[in-house]
Amino acid sequence: MGFRAYDLLKLVEEHGETLTLRKKTYGAYDPATSRVSGTSTDDYSMTAYFYNYELGVSDLANVERGMRKCLISALGLAVSPDTEDEILGNGDKVNITNVVTMYSAGQAICYICDVRE
Repeated sequence: MGFRAYDLLKLVEEHGETLTLRKKTYGAYDPATSRVSGTSTDDYSMTAYFYNYELGVSDLANVERGMRKCLISALGLAVSPDTEDEILGNGDKVNITNVVTMYSAGQAICYICDVRE
């Protein structure tokens, strides 16, 4: 079953919750010490909806315990989620492992993220 970007956006608006997207910012790499200096994090408020993988998905054999999907509204979000970002909320913290961006008329509408605890 396929979804339009608009349908996914409405799903997030009606059933999503306010969560935090934590982005890591890395400083400069020093080859002499083999270290990155000045790593920091920035938090962004967003509306998102978690859901589980469905039975019958052809790639279900690669799904492991602790893996889910997270649908994030792109509207009003100042940044785009990336791999290695974290999602926090309701006492839960997950890491983003993959991001697919859904567009409508050339504008990002939502992000479908694979996440892992």
